Amino acid sequence: MYKIIPLTLFGTIAVSSLHAAEWSLSGSVNPSLEYDDNIFMRDENKLGDYHASMSPTLKVAHALENVETSLSTGYVLDRYERSSQLDTDNPFLRFQTDYKTERSTWGLDMSYVESTSRSEAEEDSGDFETNSISTTESISPSYSFQLSERDVLLVSASYSTKEYSTADFSNSRNRSFSTGWEHQFTERFNGGVSVSANNNKSSGLFTTTDDDTYNVSLTTKYDLSEIWAINGSVGMRQLDSEQTGLFGFKEDTSDTGSSVDMTVSYKGEVDNASLNLSRSISPSSTGGVTEQDRISLNWSRELTETLTARVSTSFQKTTAALDDNDERENINFSPSVNWKFSPDASLTFSYIFRQQKEELDDSDASSQAVMLMLNYNWDGFRVSR
Repeated sequence: MYKIIPLTLFGTIAVSSLHAAEWSLSGSVNPSLEYDDNIFMRDENKLGDYHASMSPTLKVAHALENVETSLSTGYVLDRYERSSQLDTDNPFLRFQTDYKTERSTWGLDMSYVESTSRSEAEEDSGDFETNSISTTESISPSYSFQLSERDVLLVSASYSTKEYSTADFSNSRNRSFSTGWEHQFTERFNGGVSVSANNNKSSGLFTTTDDDTYNVSLTTKYDLSEIWAINGSVGMRQLDSEQTGLFGFKEDTSDTGSSVDMTVSYKGEVDNASLNLSRSISPSSTGGVTEQDRISLNWSRELTETLTARVSTSFQKTTAALDDNDERENINFSPSVNWKFSPDASLTFSYIFRQQKEELDDSDASSQAVMLMLNYNWDGFRVSR
């Protein structure tokens, strides 16, 4: 993947550099310091620790009248005072390009990302004690075509692989394809249909899982007024799973359910808010597929021109798609204050409360944390020729 991305970038630039173009170089860095009184989310024997993190990023971009290309790279650096086994330096590399004509848009995204399994534990395994590192390589082409003034055809696909540094997680390969149609019925209302198919194959120490997921959804976007809007999708999905054991024994199972992703948003002069309700399924790092029911609420208010207050809260229930007894609940609540003291920099102070209940382990763990983060975006420089 490291070799493919630069070659694609240079090939795109070689074709487009025959015309007038703009080059830009920019960057960002977001150092943070956090104290968490229960970093491993344990029910007993809690351990508090200081955590310092930073993600320096550089981005090179190239733009023409109808072509935009960018390459960004950097590291996510994590350091702990007492739990040094969690210290990591994880690189990432992302490439994006878009080619636009009068009626169509071609896109291509590719990435190489190393990350800690702890950073996605809430959405995935619920294991905050692991020091496993995941390596994800992905490629995602897309295409959209303006059928008429009111109709758009959308097509996208993706292929990705994910490998873990420890044997307690399952390596996986994921392939997906989706297509959709959108129609503008009125100035305020858009609707359409989306169809997708996904195959995920994972291999662990004792089992290999091959999951096929199909989904059909109705999509909508409705502007109730200048400040209120509703958008999202509602549909049905089908899961077919085949598990192969250590000695070659196979078990076929299937499950049918609903899929939902609806958001109500409010945008006022000083207040912004959104309420999201979703039900989805996704591959699990431990093999198989999990279903997530999630509700989240976000609110922000501009106290002054430079000071903004925010509150984010969410509740998520995660269940093994083929086993209702394997259930986990996560609650998050986080108020924060952001001070934008310059056009390129801001300072954020936040409080974070987390709670996790697991049915199989009969555990109920919670943690409280405070964090201070500096966000700095370097505008860099631009060159036109």
